[in-house]
Amino acid sequence: MNYTEEKLAANGYRRTYADDLARLVEQRQQQAAAKRAAYAQNIFTDPEPYREQFKRMLGWPLVDHQPEALPTPQSELLAAEDGYHLYRMQFEILPGLHMHGLLYRADGDDQKPLVLVQHGGNGTPEFIGNLFGEGTANYNDMLQRVKKHGVHIFAPQLLLWEESYEVPYNRQDLDIRLKRVGGSITAVEVYGLQRILDYFEAQPYVSCFGMVGLSYGGFYTLFTTAIDTRIRSAVSCAYFNTRDKVPWVDWTWFGAAETFDDAEVACLVYPRRLCLEIADHDELFDHQYGVQSFETVKRLCHEVGTDWIKLIVFDGCHEFCHDDAPIEQLIADLQAN
Repeated sequence: MNYTEEKLAANGYRRTYADDLARLVEQRQQQAAAKRAAYAQNIFTDPEPYREQFKRMLGWPLVDHQPEALPTPQSELLAAEDGYHLYRMQFEILPGLHMHGLLYRADGDDQKPLVLVQHGGNGTPEFIGNLFGEGTANYNDMLQRVKKHGVHIFAPQLLLWEESYEVPYNRQDLDIRLKRVGGSITAVEVYGLQRILDYFEAQPYVSCFGMVGLSYGGFYTLFTTAIDTRIRSAVSCAYFNTRDKVPWVDWTWFGAAETFDDAEVACLVYPRRLCLEIADHDELFDHQYGVQSFETVKRLCHEVGTDWIKLIVFDGCHEFCHDDAPIEQLIADLQAN
């Protein structure tokens, strides 16, 4: 055959195909939203089946795995000053898998709350603790602002550090491979945080748990608090949105659009306290979709009310807010327990 044509001659057909696929996805998303609304109608009256289904969506090891004993951490004392002992601790969260972080243990023999303070993308416990003496950038001294209330703090290291630490990894690749074998990076890391809580729950100096986090840390704060009811109060900053608008690979699970978007995940925190913070000039996530998602929360809460949950839209960018009121509320919640 001798027929030839210009390279772009069939672009009209290609454009039709691409546009049709985009419309198809939009239609499926709308259908999924309707299914999700019906799915969540009993999330407050009978939450435990929803929590189990949420864990099953995220995958192993949140399901189909039972730990045998409390983890026995390795601990290294780094400093003792300002009413705190600072330790670097490493936990074997699964056989052969170790997660570490920094413990700021408040001095004294009385029981105190322990707050998980979770870094975000490109972060480390050392950076948010300002151990490098370089400031904490968009964390706005998040850890120090919790620490000044005299509570214990554990800052875990998740698979999110930046290239300058010279320890290479591929989070998306690992997440995809975990999903092929029934898990996800989220399931592994939330499970790891739970195992760390298991250890601290058994310590005589810990009374109860809270959690705060920024960005990826806000993601893990929301998801871990939804799953683990031992966390009595939480502040999730710079994450809450709708996944149709922010479909990152490691924030995506099969069929999630029909069951759990951010709004439904937030509802699993009830009746514990949850503060959601988003900035009106966030350069990564458009805050208007977070506001829309919170309208879904309010609709779902028509019988239980919204005294337990708050959305704060603050003047800022992709950062931890400057107002201490959410942290103060978290501390008050924990001290009340």
